[in-house]
Amino acid sequence: MPVAGGREPIRYEQARTYPMTVAEAWRLLADTDHLNRTIGLPAVDFSPLDGAELARAARARVYGVVPVRWREFPFDWVRERRYAVRREFASGPIEWLVGGIELEPGDDGVTVKAYAHFTPKNAAGKFLWRLGRAPVTGLLEFCDTYLSRRAAGKADPVPVPERPPAVDRTLLDRLFAELEREPVARELIPPLRERILEGSDDQLTSVRAYALADRWQADRQAVLRLLVYAAKVGLFAPRWQLMCPNCRVAKAELGTLSDLPPQFHCDTCGISYSTDVDERVELRFTIAGAVRDTSSEIYCIAGPLRMPHVLAQQLLRSHEERRLELELGEPFLLRTIGGRRQLTLAPAPADRRVRDVRLTYAAGRWVGPHSLVEGETVRVPEGAAVVLHNQTEGPVLAVLEDVEWTRDATTAADAAGSDELRDALGLDAPPSDQGLAVRRVGLLVGSLAPGELETVREEVVRAGGWLVKTAGDSAVWAFPELGSAVETAVTLVRGHELKAGLHHGPAVATATNGRLDYVGRTANLAAWLKDQSRPGALVVLAATADELELAARDDVALESFSARLRDSGETELVRVSPR
Repeated sequence: MPVAGGREPIRYEQARTYPMTVAEAWRLLADTDHLNRTIGLPAVDFSPLDGAELARAARARVYGVVPVRWREFPFDWVRERRYAVRREFASGPIEWLVGGIELEPGDDGVTVKAYAHFTPKNAAGKFLWRLGRAPVTGLLEFCDTYLSRRAAGKADPVPVPERPPAVDRTLLDRLFAELEREPVARELIPPLRERILEGSDDQLTSVRAYALADRWQADRQAVLRLLVYAAKVGLFAPRWQLMCPNCRVAKAELGTLSDLPPQFHCDTCGISYSTDVDERVELRFTIAGAVRDTSSEIYCIAGPLRMPHVLAQQLLRSHEERRLELELGEPFLLRTIGGRRQLTLAPAPADRRVRDVRLTYAAGRWVGPHSLVEGETVRVPEGAAVVLHNQTEGPVLAVLEDVEWTRDATTAADAAGSDELRDALGLDAPPSDQGLAVRRVGLLVGSLAPGELETVREEVVRAGGWLVKTAGDSAVWAFPELGSAVETAVTLVRGHELKAGLHHGPAVATATNGRLDYVGRTANLAAWLKDQSRPGALVVLAATADELELAARDDVALESFSARLRDSGETELVRVSPR
């Protein structure tokens, strides 16, 4: 495209086909912080996001000596298809640079096109084509190295910087000898040791257990247990991250749960939130400094993999319009960074009359075509493109994100609720006068025959739940998800003639006799539902049965009835019995 003074942008592009899936290529290349540090780009200092221009001031030293300053705008991307970022330089021979990738699936795998387009400010800038070439060639070489490591059988084939880290091997050997005596999966110890000896700094700070398990193709609970016991022996230190529920990005890090504030603020979204431990406090792990030194340098601050729940992100300037061809197999939420108003986009059957679904942002909200709107939902016919139009006088950053939170985080409720994990981490239950808010927890209350508690406890743990407390012949178990809670309940009712009640909702985590307990309406209602049951049956609210579509299952029989709940009158219930 033409530029001021008749200068044309310099375009550098390369494409190569690799024997991997599009999803695999996206996971590899969308982690731009790790990519940039591995291919040798410099570390960058970033300012906070400017809310008016939606840009960050950035500075770095090219080749370690030449200072460069620029404004960096948010990434544009569509998940598993493409991403790009624009930088406008304050000084030097370059005016602006846009770099990114495009992925194209094919019979032989995926074609990766890497590109860099930039405009020189003067004649000297024309000779700096290496600025565009280095990231492009480095990215493709990064893919080549990944395939070589994968062929060599590496547990984690993602390339790492060539310079070996400084590791205290004597201490490492001693701590691994201690770890081998703990109840962890032996097959996971070698890949953990390999990561400590070879991995980059970002791979050993703020480690997410479930994400690491997915990378290793290992059981999530086994990897979580590995990291918990690695923290117990001193290889890692646990860290608690406060997660913004709007942009779903970490905003602060704490060393202990006792330091949790009742509220925290997200500068990006401009919103304050309560500290709910089941959704907004995440457990991560960082390598112990005595074992290996790590730096906190940043190489890219806002790449797509930092927000894997976002299907698409688009920066729209004033009155700009963008057409996106998306495959909406499920509903997604459309919102703007800094705003709370959301619009749901839901897939609908194909309609030949609808080629584009135009969505306009004005007065703080998105508005869709009246013919396709149902309440706060816009129906998007299959095959139709989504057209985003910014009708305001300023820029907006639009994001289209998953409706459901992905269960790839170990929450504070998960860790503090499990006796084994809490003891291994040395966590104390919260003081009895300091409850921690839990937005959603499934509580199963049941009466057991004598001697069955330990067997049932093992089944619950395998399902991802934990024992909260016992009282006489009754026990209370907690589950992070309603689906796993009801599946476990049906299994227990079938195998142990359990008399059980189940409810799912908000609660307060507190301490009872030094152990974590849950109080509030959800806990009270679960206990009341158990009282309405009988041996060999589970009782839930009728609304819960509808939500779980239990009537469509052929392995259970349902019986509807009603009972009087003190503060709600007659309440519709469903008794669930295994066939």
